Amino acid sequence: MRFNRIHLNQEKPGSSKKSPDYSKRYFFWPFKKKKTRSAVRNGALQPDEVKRRVKELGVGKQVEIVRIGYDGSIDDMPVIVEIIDISDDSFTGRIINLERQMIESATRNLVYAKKGGGVIEFFFKDGDIKEIILSRDQELLEQERNIPGLKEILTALDTGDQVLIAFYDEKHKGTINTEGTLLEKDEQNEVFTVQIEKINRIELEQKIKRTFDIRKDLVIDIEMV
Repeated sequence: MRFNRIHLNQEKPGSSKKSPDYSKRYFFWPFKKKKTRSAVRNGALQPDEVKRRVKELGVGKQVEIVRIGYDGSIDDMPVIVEIIDISDDSFTGRIINLERQMIESATRNLVYAKKGGGVIEFFFKDGDIKEIILSRDQELLEQERNIPGLKEILTALDTGDQVLIAFYDEKHKGTINTEGTLLEKDEQNEVFTVQIEKINRIELEQKIKRTFDIRKDLVIDIEMV
């Protein structure tokens, strides 16, 4: 017995009507695709504003950048970088970070927290930059610091006190924030020695002993812990 295969929509001989192609599949998706947007963190500058400021500052300028974390926390200290490249989407900065160098020289481990090291790329769309300004130079710091006020603070301090010292390093062109113990000071309250125990709140394994002259060295601030 012979059976013939029958197609329900089989075309008649000579018919010009084409049968539909059932190999193609058509799907309907009721949800519209959302457009991706960069989420600017609360308190941060708009990406276009960051791009405008960076282009105004230009390549070769040292800038201070304050960023906002995922949890909304603001950096304790700005990241200081030299702008070395600017593109449509980002800018690249070479980090100027003497604190990191001092920490690494006094500890066994390399330190990349907060400030990192080397070169970093900042994307405009990240929306995490709160502030970007031209880095204050040595002359401006010299004008702003108050030597009589520093001497008054030193007068009130005793050896053994825990102190915070902020100073500007002329060689590396950077501001250093340290914490340590006051070891000694002169009668004029102008020259003093500190055993540095922390830099940027990071405990040093090898303490650093340093003597400051508030007239010759660019000491910016002295505080008692």
